Parts: sequence; structure tokens; C-alpha cells
Amino acid sequence: MPMNSLIRLTLLSICLGLFACGQSPATSEPVGGGHPTTPPPEPPAVPVQFELIEATTADIHAAFAGEQVTADGDPLTCVELAQMYIDRIFAYNDNPQPSGGLPIRGALFIHPTALDQAAELDALYARDGGVGDRYLHCMPVLLKDNYDTFDAPSTSGSYAMLGHQAGIDAESVRGLRAAGALILGKANQDEFAYFTTGFSARAIQVSNPYNTAESPAGSSSGTGASLAANFALGGTGSDTCQSIRHPSSVNGLVGIRPSMGVVSQHGIFPLSHARDTGGPMTRTVTDSALMLTAMASVDPRDFRTLEFPAGERPASYTEYLDRDAHGVAGRNIGVLRQLGSSTTPAGTGQQAALIAAAVAQMEAMGAHIYDIYLPEFTSRGAGNQNYDVGDYFSIFEMEGGSSPRACLSSLNSGRSNGRESCTGIEGILETGRTGPRSAALVALGAQGDPDQPGAPEQLDAMAAERAYVEGIMDALVDENGDPVLDADGNQVRLDAFVLSPGPSGGRTCDLGSTTHMGSIVVPVGFDTDAGTPRGMEIFVRRFDEGTGIGIAYDYEQATLHRAPPDIVPATGTEIETIAQFNARQQQALMTAASAAPEDLPIETYIQALEELLGISP
Repeated sequence: MPMNSLIRLTLLSICLGLFACGQSPATSEPVGGGHPTTPPPEPPAVPVQFELIEATTADIHAAFAGEQVTADGDPLTCVELAQMYIDRIFAYNDNPQPSGGLPIRGALFIHPTALDQAAELDALYARDGGVGDRYLHCMPVLLKDNYDTFDAPSTSGSYAMLGHQAGIDAESVRGLRAAGALILGKANQDEFAYFTTGFSARAIQVSNPYNTAESPAGSSSGTGASLAANFALGGTGSDTCQSIRHPSSVNGLVGIRPSMGVVSQHGIFPLSHARDTGGPMTRTVTDSALMLTAMASVDPRDFRTLEFPAGERPASYTEYLDRDAHGVAGRNIGVLRQLGSSTTPAGTGQQAALIAAAVAQMEAMGAHIYDIYLPEFTSRGAGNQNYDVGDYFSIFEMEGGSSPRACLSSLNSGRSNGRESCTGIEGILETGRTGPRSAALVALGAQGDPDQPGAPEQLDAMAAERAYVEGIMDALVDENGDPVLDADGNQVRLDAFVLSPGPSGGRTCDLGSTTHMGSIVVPVGFDTDAGTPRGMEIFVRRFDEGTGIGIAYDYEQATLHRAPPDIVPATGTEIETIAQFNARQQQALMTAASAAPEDLPIETYIQALEELLGISP
């Protein structure tokens, strides 16, 4: 609202309240020279201005309702919000940053219909007089590039997958849309999720916004970097070992790797069905709880979700955002001191110091702190990528997907699920269009038996590791195997325990991936040596995400460690449209934009990759 209008409205309100605009005042008798005995009402409060940086879902909903306002004094619209994020991506994504000299490159693709989606959400808001039951109404979300959507391609960070268009949304994306999320676009990722450094042929190198000379971690590197830089409000990751947890840690985010079976694997290009799970990444625990509520479902296409029946699932994970009922006070929380042969799973260097300070903070908040030792833990895996990719393509095709690819390798595509139809360059390996570092891993994955999902005894071994960990949590013992007793003389039962996400504490990511148990990462401070944030992983029993969310939320609210990076925009950029931005992401391969990848001469492709990667022929 313009300032002059606001002043007139204020004066009018005072006039109406005091004198009914010229009529006798409502007070009984004037005293002391005719002044009314009723004091004038307070002028109406001026709404605070909406700020895009570090905005939450609660903020945007308040701005839609007029409780926060835009710079011109009006309530926010979804179209305006979407445009703000798009403009921010234009300005910052590809601009080299002073911190390390490299661009962030978190965003890969902006959805051409993003503004149309926003307009539809504005129409629903007007129809319903508010957000209605859309608890994610107009939350702009960037999806990791291995999540399928019916209205935009997914390439898993590889030029070999250009033109890969699903017929329907991944199940978790369907849930996000149903809750009102706006699918803003796709984020870069490590190619086929093979790496953990932010590298792919398409992204070249995603960088950490806090220090672009540092890794953003991966493979959900683009999601982590984009959310840290405020390119979207929420994002998705997929985690085979550390791909949600480590990017969340070093980008100052909250990330949830849910227990296997909470979120369906449907529509997420697989690395290993025995270890993969999708999950949310956001800047706050509240927004992660909201996203997890939307992404979680029972889905017959993923038998793992059937192990967590609908009747046992919370109606909303936000019910755990109650500090008194679900917070830190009174909790038995462990600090992981040994994981297999590693004696540093709670971190090393500044990471260890930050986690130790976080543990001290939780103890001051009323938690009971104990050490936990898991010396017998062994990392386990099952299945094979060749079978899992064939299974993915089979469902993809049955649901109307269209892709130039159909298997990892046409030389070993097998016969189960119709894979015998995969020939020639329908195999990813045969295209010759994977990145230089990925080709060997695609070939290695293609050696697996395409007709066998994995031996049952492998899955049994993973379940045994979970039983071991949960057994120690249920009846805590010390490093010598003796029972640990509480103040009442009872053997301690842990509610959760904490550890370091990522390589600072060794290969801790295998703990969740092997056991299929859940965890949530929350910021604990800033590593001044690396110039990046650090997080703490809160580990819980399978399907007990609510406990981790409650602890994380209480700690987050008590400390508020999250802070945005100091980044600078490009000046004089000519990127003014979504189409121009998306074309620029093709970089040297823009010549291929109008042609299917198999129609591009291999010599041209190799030359373009050499230019893109700075490799001399």
C-alpha cells in the first residue's frame, strides 16, 4: 500500500474511532476542557516487508495473506514469488564468486511452465480464500535431476540421458504437487549419482556458495548449493550413502535421509535399490518436516513402503515440532564413539569440536548424554545396478515414458522385464556420451546380472546389522560390553544418537544405508578452516523420523546456526528469459539442443566435451 494511502487510512481510522467523523463521541461526559475520556485507538500495525533471502513456507504464506508485504506494500502472489527466485538464479547461478573464483552452478534447468504453475496456484488461492489444504502452497522446489516429472525431462546429470521424458511424476513428486508445491526446475547432480564432489559432464563442477573453492558435496550437490544460495525454498535429494546428508552438512541445510520405505523409490533413477532413498533438503527443520509429509506414501510399486503401513504413519511430521512434547529435555542421546574400526565417527578437526559443542548444548537443554559403541558394525549392500536400472526402465515405459535409452548396456541387458528389447545405443554405455569419469562406472554396473535383483541373504545381512544397532540402542553397553545404567539403576535405552555426516568422521554414511534406519542433519556452526558450514546427523530407529525431527527442531530453535552465504550477482547479464538460461546450461553442446543426442556426430560430441571440460585433445 502506498505511504500516502496508509496515512489517510490511519487518519480515517482515528476519525471513526473518536468522533464518528463529526458526530458526538461515544464517551459519556467530556472532562477537563472537553477531551474524551476514551483514549484514541492504536494506529493499525504496518506489515513487515517480505524478504526472499532465507524465506520459509510460513513467511510466504504470511506474505500471501498480507501479514508480510512486498516492497510496494501489497500482498505477495505466487507468480511474483516464482519470478523472484528465477531472477535470483539468473543473477547468481553462473557468476564467479569472490570466495573461490568459481560459479555456483547449482541450478540446471528452470521449468518453462513455472510461471504458469504459479498462476494456477494463485487462482486456487483466490478460489479457496487462502492456502486451503495445500500446506506447501507455492513452495518453489528444485528437484534433483534424477527425479522424473511428467512435464520436463530428467537426465541424471548425463548427456547420455538427453530426451529422457517420463509419462508421469515420480511418486514423491506427485505428493509434492498435491500439497501445493511449485516445481521450479531441476538441480545439477553428480552424474548418475556416482560421485560426491559435485562433478558431472553437464554441471562441470557445482561449487559451495560459502567458498566456491570448496566442494558442495554430493551427489545431491546442485540441490545443496542451490538452497544454500536461496535459489528455491525447498529441494529434493537422493541418498545411497551420503548424498543428502553430506551436502546438507556443508551447505548449512537441514536434510532428512528417511528410513528405507518411508519415501517411494518410484520414478527416481536408481544407483542401488538396496540403499537408495529420496528425501527433502531445506533451510529449516519445519520445512523439511512439511516436505517429508508430502513425499512419504505407501506405494505398491515399491514393496519397501508396504513395510510401513498407512495406519502406522503420522498424519503429518509437523506434529513433532513441539519443543515441550518432543524436544531435547529428558531424552537419552548417544554420541557415536566407534563405528566398526573407526574411532572418530563423531568427527575430526573443527567438525568434531562443533558436534561436541552441540552435544554440550543439548545436555544444557536437559538431555542425558551417553557414549555409544558399535564395534561389530559392517557395511552391507545387496542387488546390482544393472537389474535395478532395467527394473526402472520397465516401469518407466509401462507408464508412458519416452527415452532414447532403455538399459545400462545393450550388450548385457538381460531378458527380465522385457530388457531383451534394448539394442545398440539404447544402452547408456554404448552412446559414448557419458562423462569421462562415469563411463568406467557405467561399464562396471552393466556387468551385474540383469535378471537377478540380488541374493536374499544379502538383504538378510543388512537386516541383521539393523538389529545389532537397534539392540545396542535398546540396551546400551559401554566400550567393554558392560551395561550402562541410568540414575535409577535401569539399563539405558537411547532415543537417538549423533555422529558426523560425511568424511570428517570416516565413512559414516554406510550406517544409515546399510541399516535402512533414518536420520536428520541440522547445522551446528561454521568451519573457519574450510569456510563452510557443518552439520550434525541425528540417527534414529527405522520409521522413527518423528523423534529425530523433534530433537533437531528443539536444537535448531535454541541455536539458529543457519546463515546465508555472502555471494555477489552478475552485473549487466543478458540472460532475461527461462529459455535463454536453459540454453546456456548446454554450454558447448548448444549445437545439440535441436537434435537427439544419437544424431550428433560423435566427433562433435567429443570436441564439445573437451571444450566444456578444458581437456586438450
